[in-house]
Amino acid sequence: MAEEKKPRIDLKARLGKKTVSAPTGAAIPPPVGVGRSSAVPAPPFAQKQAPRVDPSNPYSAISADQAPVRAEPTAIKVEMSEEVRAAQKKDRAKILVLAGVAAVVGGLIGFAFGGRLESAKGAETAVAGAEQLTDEVDKANQEIETLAETLKSAREKLSGNKYPVEEVSKLGEINIPFSGANLTGKGIGRYKSEIVTMLIAFAGGSQEANDQKEKIQTILSGSKKPIEDFLSQQETPKVRWAAYFEPGPHGPWVSMQPLPAPFLVQVKEQKKGDKPHKWPDEFKINQRGKEYDLKRFTGGDPTRTKQGDNPTIIPVNPSTQSSVCPSDVIVKLQRELRDLEDVLLGDKTPGAEKDGLIDIGRTLHDKLKQIGKPG
Repeated sequence: MAEEKKPRIDLKARLGKKTVSAPTGAAIPPPVGVGRSSAVPAPPFAQKQAPRVDPSNPYSAISADQAPVRAEPTAIKVEMSEEVRAAQKKDRAKILVLAGVAAVVGGLIGFAFGGRLESAKGAETAVAGAEQLTDEVDKANQEIETLAETLKSAREKLSGNKYPVEEVSKLGEINIPFSGANLTGKGIGRYKSEIVTMLIAFAGGSQEANDQKEKIQTILSGSKKPIEDFLSQQETPKVRWAAYFEPGPHGPWVSMQPLPAPFLVQVKEQKKGDKPHKWPDEFKINQRGKEYDLKRFTGGDPTRTKQGDNPTIIPVNPSTQSSVCPSDVIVKLQRELRDLEDVLLGDKTPGAEKDGLIDIGRTLHDKLKQIGKPG
């Protein structure tokens, strides 16, 4: 069967004559051969068209492609001249400079304010420290005065050939309560250099006086017996040493010999019925593991001693013994007493003047009381 010849369709004419109106946007001509009411099945791979929704109904859903397009605002471009841009640049530079100056000034004001606060706190600490130091120096001065009086009393008793029992006990109770630890946390850096120097000297002198006091107490209490013997020697002297002549390399010389038993020089008060006091006539002397019976020299020529003969004993005057053979204990005691007196009283020797702890403490107490007072 022969195929029928299909008529030629003028698409241009149809497109120009008929159009299909869309809900929104431009008109789209209908497909060829499709009327308004005819239904054409969708191609198998075509996208499913979104349902049409009434835009006037606020409760209906609108698809993204049907939403009205918002008009973007139009950018306005303003042309500025070079002079305007230069002026703006200069203004920005001025603002930066002013901001920097303001920051620096603010920092300086804050630093000055903080510095004043810190300075005020330091001044308050120094004034409070001066009050505390005044009380502490006053207590130390009281102990120093007590030590000086006790030391004076002990020397007077020793000079009177009496052992200072009470003074030795008092020395053990005395302690000057001032040292370098008292200077910490008191703000002494704000004081005058003169006061700071005196505080340091007072602290060092107090510790030195305490040390010297301990030495003196140790000597007095630890060497009581030798000291009492020495003092009694001054009151009731005894002969403790003797001398004897013997041949030397180029003639006779004297040798010293401690006596085995000291004897009194003399008895001040002879009691009725007592035998008359007399010195021993013979002495038993141990020397080099051998005992010798030596007689006391009574007259003649003591230098005429033959080789091999036993020498004769000559008693030594006890009043000269301390200058020739001083007691080690007494020498040490005298030295420590003298050193402590120098610390407490100072040195008044012209050209070597030195303030003592007593004078420093009194002056320091008065100066500390003036700190923080007007004028």
